[in-house]
This record gives sequence, C-alpha cells and structure tokens, in this order.
Amino acid sequence: MKKILSTLAVLLVCTAAFCQSISRSDCTLESKILKQTTHYSIYLPDGYETSSIEYPVLYLLHGGGDNWKDWLLKGQAGAIADKTIASGESIPMVIVMPDGIQNWYANKYDGSFDYEDYFFKELIPHIEKTYRVRTERQYRAISGLSMGGYGSFLYAIKHPDMFTACYGMSIGMFGKWRLENSFKQNDGGWYAQAYFGPMDKKGNLPQHWLDNDIYTLLQKMPENQKRMVNFCIECGDDELNRDQSEVFLLMKDVGVPCEIRIADGAHNWIFWRKCLPHAMKWAGECFTQERTVPMGATTRR
Repeated sequence: MKKILSTLAVLLVCTAAFCQSISRSDCTLESKILKQTTHYSIYLPDGYETSSIEYPVLYLLHGGGDNWKDWLLKGQAGAIADKTIASGESIPMVIVMPDGIQNWYANKYDGSFDYEDYFFKELIPHIEKTYRVRTERQYRAISGLSMGGYGSFLYAIKHPDMFTACYGMSIGMFGKWRLENSFKQNDGGWYAQAYFGPMDKKGNLPQHWLDNDIYTLLQKMPENQKRMVNFCIECGDDELNRDQSEVFLLMKDVGVPCEIRIADGAHNWIFWRKCLPHAMKWAGECFTQERTVPMGATTRR
C-alpha cells in the first residue's frame, strides 16, 4: 500500500509540474532590420505543452529605462497571469514581452533604428511561426505601461488592422504644453531630439514627431478606422496629468471610443501589477467578443 501511495504521489507531482505555465526571459531573434540580436520574454499558459490549442496573444510593452525582463521580474507577470486565468477573470493567452531597446517604439528619424518596422515585419511573424498563437487580428491585443503605454496606443492607432484591443497603463503622453516647455528649458532642444529629430529655430516640432504624435494621429484618423480597436486607459490618481486626460477627451471628441479607469495608485510597479489582470480581462473579453466597440455617439456635447 505504501508503495502504491508513493507512486501516486510521484505521479501527481509530475503531472502538476508538467501542466504548469511557462515563463521565459531568454528568447532571442536575429533582426535584419535592426541589425542586432533582439530579446523578448514570453508567457505560455498552463496547458500549452499538453494541448494543440492555438492561443490568442497579448503583446505587453515595458516602460522607458526598463527591458524585456522587467514585466516578469518587477511586474511578476507570470504569477499574476496564472492567478488571473485560474480565477476565470481572463481566458488563457500567450503574453509576449519584447525589448523596446531605445524605448520609443517608433522608427528613428534618421532611419538608423526602425523599431516599428521590426515589430510588425519581424517580431510578430516570428511569434506566429514559433508559437501556437492565433494569427487573426481578432485574437491579437496590445498593452503597455508608461512609455510602453504610448507605444501600445501608437501601434493600435497606426495599425488598427492588427489589433482588436489596446489597454494603456499610465500612458506616457507628451502634449503641446510639455513639449514647448521642454524647448524653452533646454536652450532650443528637447528631450526626444535624439530619436525624433531637432526642432527648428522657431520651436516647431519635427515632422517625424508629428507622424508619431498620438494627438495628431487621432485628429487625422480615417473615419473607417475609428471603431476598429477597443481602447482603454488606466491611470493612478496620484499620477494623472494633463496629457493623459487630454488624450482621452480628444478620443471622445473625434469619435474614437475609449474607456478610462482611474484607481488608487501612482506611477510605479505596485500600481502596474494591479493593472495587469485588468488588461488581461479586457483583452480576453475582446478576443471572445464579449466586449465590443459601443455603437452610439461618443463625442462630448
């Protein structure tokens, strides 16, 4: 009897270990566009290795100064995803956490670092070839924090044919007032000059910035694209600023549906760990069409 019980115990331990989710931070991709080895972390849900299911995928972007490991390390994304899926708050999904490298997520103004091209022409095809993920737009979502929040909105607005959902956490937005102030404080320069190019002598922003400016892109967004993506913004009440608020209000004004969540918190990992289950739930509801873009008018009266 003892031998049978011991055997059963071993089998249960092995089965539990075999069915656990997988979190890896050592994934690499040789990029021809960036001419370097790129890195990403990935979360594969419980059951991935024992099934033939093709999973929906969430691309999760880090903030400025962080890298591809930080969502797993500082954000505890693996453990949080396990709990969120096990509780039924979210459907199982693959989560991809790429390295933003220079963190702006757009292509660089001088053509020396075309990260946006890399993301869409190399990273997404690589993920869809390497892992069992759904390749339809309906099963692809994007999220990110701070600078990654900017990146997620940038991609969803410029490429609405690629995503069904976008969830921005503590979105790093840069409105006209802040940019003009930066120009005055930096003796004719500004903090994004190295990536987007210099302002002119009159303080006008370079065209490359305008081509990647959320406010400008929203105002120029074609009517037939405005309801393609489900957008949501979540910010902490201790960090909420003019730029974040103006993006939300502008989306309402131009007819791009967006929901906003303001919760207790600040611009830190304590808050973003709380946001991740919400982002997963949002994406999951969009994947399964439980959440759809509202049909009524969204402009303020």
